[in-house]
Amino acid sequence: MRVLIYSPVRLFGEGLCAFLRTVEQIDAVLVEHDAGKLEEQALGFAADIALFDVTTESVLLVAQSVRALCPDVTMVAMAVTEEAGDVIACVDAGFAAYIPRSASAEEMLEIVDLAFRGETVCAPRITRSLFDELSRRQSTTPPPDPDECLTPREIETARMLARGLSNKEIARELQLSIATVKNHVHAVLQKLQVCSRARVATLLVENPWVLRFPHSGPAGRRKGAEAVQEVVGGAARSGPSWRRRAS
Repeated sequence: MRVLIYSPVRLFGEGLCAFLRTVEQIDAVLVEHDAGKLEEQALGFAADIALFDVTTESVLLVAQSVRALCPDVTMVAMAVTEEAGDVIACVDAGFAAYIPRSASAEEMLEIVDLAFRGETVCAPRITRSLFDELSRRQSTTPPPDPDECLTPREIETARMLARGLSNKEIARELQLSIATVKNHVHAVLQKLQVCSRARVATLLVENPWVLRFPHSGPAGRRKGAEAVQEVVGGAARSGPSWRRRAS
């Protein structure tokens, strides 16, 4: 198992990295504390699991960017308060599991192993809140006009706008002409109903689901249901006996 760690707190990240390197089942660990370098590290490291310290809200946006670049990486949020709103925000940002602030080291390893196997467990109260939220979204959001839904390319453009990239930089990353990028930027601002590029970043922090689940029709509902199942679908099973490497 290859594990990537992101924490804006360098001491925390390096301490966790040192601990995980003592676990035999983990083959490699990489830690990054600079959000500006994280995407490059994520692309080069080929992690199986990415652990994000979400003690600051802005980390959700960082996680979304990594998720877009590395869709096969299983993302786990660390240090999450077991409040329904916080857990839902993590699900919306693309996390498959979360580690509560109260978790011990052994509990953290169990959660990581479950996530690696495609399973997740959370408290019954949180599970109920997730289903309530999914039901609320389905019942209160009117079916959108297809012309108002962001296309996959516009979603990519929105995420790059949120990272502060210029039109020229977006064009280079997406291998498009600047004129085409301008059209995508205009469409993003119009569909998200914002008046500036900077507002896109703020919107994604406030509402991380706006790009992940922009539709309330059948396809969007299936995605929403799948996201909840990522969090509540796995029943707790006995995990492996985690072994520490000999000193």
